[in-house]
Amino acid sequence: MEKAVRTEYSAQEGIVKRIQPSLVLAALLATGFTASAAAQELSIPCDDLEEKALAESKADEVERISAFTPATPLKRVDPRYPSQAIRKGREGWVRLSYVIDEEGRVKDPVVEDFFGSPSFKRSALSAVKKWQYNPAIKDGEPTQQCHQAVQMDFAISGKSGATRKFIKAYKDAEERFNAGDVDAADEALKELLGWDTLNRYENTWLLNLESHIASKQGDVEREAQSLTRLLASNGSKRFNNMVFNEDYVAYALQRKIILDAQRGYYAEALKSYTTLQDMEAQETRIGEIAPLISQIEESIASEQNLTVPVTIGSDGNWFHTLVRSKFAFGNILGELDTVEVRCDTHREKFTVAEAHVWQIPSSWGQCQVMVKGDSETKFDLIEVAKG
Repeated sequence: MEKAVRTEYSAQEGIVKRIQPSLVLAALLATGFTASAAAQELSIPCDDLEEKALAESKADEVERISAFTPATPLKRVDPRYPSQAIRKGREGWVRLSYVIDEEGRVKDPVVEDFFGSPSFKRSALSAVKKWQYNPAIKDGEPTQQCHQAVQMDFAISGKSGATRKFIKAYKDAEERFNAGDVDAADEALKELLGWDTLNRYENTWLLNLESHIASKQGDVEREAQSLTRLLASNGSKRFNNMVFNEDYVAYALQRKIILDAQRGYYAEALKSYTTLQDMEAQETRIGEIAPLISQIEESIASEQNLTVPVTIGSDGNWFHTLVRSKFAFGNILGELDTVEVRCDTHREKFTVAEAHVWQIPSSWGQCQVMVKGDSETKFDLIEVAKG
């Protein structure tokens, strides 16, 4: 496959100038099918603990609820590939989170994100319910745990190209974009995203186009989400199933670092940088982005608070990986119910109070917070400086 994109980056200005790629004209028939799962960090609340938190909470009061040590996997079952999706050649993935009970069984799985057929969600949920774990331990006794997320990929073996119908529709949307009619390109893209025959190859190209459209529209959140989903859809070098080559993956990581830095998602930016550093023949990109990484590290070590503006989505949850051991909430407009702190070795859950500062022991390792509240609630997550 030809190189998907060429970039010129200025670390000082934080600008990436991109040349829109052209679709490789390919149409291959699919034979056979497989489904696989791969782990990925994320977490959700345990329902009974959440009910306890809400029942015991009072105005401006913070309640510590629970602490956990992690469970370990024993058995994992692959999801069933929905027959209708196979017939239509549809591919995609599902990322979901779940709870592990005292006997190591999966409870209350929740879909965090997906791309492809909605039937993939039902299949993934059904499969994960059959998984078994050594349960988490609390005070020497088995107890339930809110676990990390898993991504389940639905891919048809041998399917690696686009249909002629898709190529024609995609090129129409691409031509509108290249002509400067971004809104028309966006409408064409949204129509394409509604097709029920899209395979992983086509998904990845659509997410690529969406990232370019979002960039032109100045929509940082949408562009970051498109690139995140693109990376989830692209496949891997290990399995020799990449849609875009490694240089494009490196570009996507580079661009995502810039966007995450703008959003205040410093842990995500550093994680992407580590992935970029582990890639071969990417010294130029690593050197280009290194000054921005230095700025991020200086900000983390500074005596200034780090503020992340947040709007809760329609699912009522928001996730953020912390880069400091203290955090607080400010400027809450709406209702926030609970905040869960999920660390390498511990889990804690609290009711939310705007005037309170949470401090996490360094022995817990890196932590992620999950905030639950009403849809469209706005607030600032403040990572508090030392001192």
